[in-house]
Amino acid sequence: MASIRRRGRRWQVQIRRKDQPAQSQSFLRLSDARQWAREQEQLADQGQLSFGKITVTSVAELLELYLSRVVPKKRGVEKETYLIRRLQASGLGPIALSYVTRQQFADYRDQRLRVVTSSTVHREFSVLHHAFSVARNEWDWEIPDNPIARIHLPSLSQPREHRLEPEEEPRLLRACSEARTPWLQPAVELALETAMRRGELLNARYEHLQKGLLSIPITKTGVPRTIPLTPRALTVIRALPRSISGYFLPTSANTLRLS
Repeated sequence: MASIRRRGRRWQVQIRRKDQPAQSQSFLRLSDARQWAREQEQLADQGQLSFGKITVTSVAELLELYLSRVVPKKRGVEKETYLIRRLQASGLGPIALSYVTRQQFADYRDQRLRVVTSSTVHREFSVLHHAFSVARNEWDWEIPDNPIARIHLPSLSQPREHRLEPEEEPRLLRACSEARTPWLQPAVELALETAMRRGELLNARYEHLQKGLLSIPITKTGVPRTIPLTPRALTVIRALPRSISGYFLPTSANTLRLS
């Protein structure tokens, strides 16, 4: 049965049928809304009801659409893609959107906490929460409630306060020098001298360096900043083989992470 209601200046049609995904669409004219409702009810009678022009029936398919539409506009695409692929391959992937419940996500949370840290669970649920929010609020999918909204997540572990002791730094750098990639040791040395994040180090270019100052146009906070370099940092940079790409460290975040 279709329901039609006024939302601002538009008329919204909602159609629900058992064992079929919900359908929602908005129109400027009431007559158009009624005509579309009749057409969709006929499709529903034939079991052909779908989410607009895109047939999406499971959590895995929702995440795939989110990956293609939303993730490319965000920073950290590589990391978020990895999280989404892991979620799709989990027990959540095959769950039908028409039968999704909070209990299913609570069970997944408990299962994950047996093998990963609370911060990993937070990251996964952040992706799920945003995917459902975008589907409801921007794509007008008739999902009655965000199933992630009221899931209780564990407290995050306290941040570590460890600092390198004088005898630890040479041991750390010696270990870095034995890595397969030659970029790990200079990356760690620059990190120690500048406190730059990994992403900032990998985005640093020779064109950003001027008179002992390094401009960071792309930061995690989105606010550009300038870092004064120590003599040791400048020595490390000058010793690097000059890459035609223009980057100090022409390697990937994943390469450094694995190293």
